[in-house]
Amino acid sequence: MLRARVSAPGSSEYLEATHELGIDSARRRLWFRGVHDARYALVPRLYRSDAGVEELQALEREMFAEFRSRSRSLVAPDIASDWERMFVMQHYGVPTRLLDWSENAFYALYFAVSGAAERGFAGDAAVWVIDPAGWNSEIFPTMQPPGNALCVGEATLDPYEPGRPLEELGESAAALWGLYNNPRITAQRGVFTVFGRSKSSLQDLFAAQGFAENVLVCLRLPKSILGELNDQVRLLGFRESMIYPDLGGLATEIRVEHGLP
Repeated sequence: MLRARVSAPGSSEYLEATHELGIDSARRRLWFRGVHDARYALVPRLYRSDAGVEELQALEREMFAEFRSRSRSLVAPDIASDWERMFVMQHYGVPTRLLDWSENAFYALYFAVSGAAERGFAGDAAVWVIDPAGWNSEIFPTMQPPGNALCVGEATLDPYEPGRPLEELGESAAALWGLYNNPRITAQRGVFTVFGRSKSSLQDLFAAQGFAENVLVCLRLPKSILGELNDQVRLLGFRESMIYPDLGGLATEIRVEHGLP
């Protein structure tokens, strides 16, 4: 796996690095995930538990049942399928098999440097870059058309849908488009990888599967440049009320701008 390093303290160098990766991608369309700690394993929240997959699948079904029964007055009436509920649950903090990505490289950079700022720039941060078409080409070699991110409703995604029995669940992770059914997904240009039976991180799946090296790349952001990068990202307008277009995002932005913890 290629581990590029953004060594210069500037957003332009970061943009240049992502552009070079895009030229080599299968569809010239990349997804990005910013993390405050470069050592972060690319695993969805549900699978960060030490419990086995069978136990976690039972927990997933239980949480879906509870969310379905208790959220009716809180979500849009046209949210009817469990896939739609899964995306809403993910964006409001319920652990799922989804891992968030963004189509916007600077949104990912915002998440990396703002998360690092909250922790006092304690270590290197990173932006992970995935080529969704290249990833799915390896996971689903017979899919037609070949090498695309998947959409909810496609038969290839059926083994990953919420509520599937463990024995019918897909094995590896798949790249899929999100459903823009809440303001946060829309604002963040949200896209996803959905996990199956394997609790292995994307890094481990990548190594085991024998992907081309540019399908999953880590852009490491050294600790020494994070403060300046954070200032530049905020100066460019990437702030909490843009990422979270609601009162919670506005309140957080006001707090951060005034230096309050």
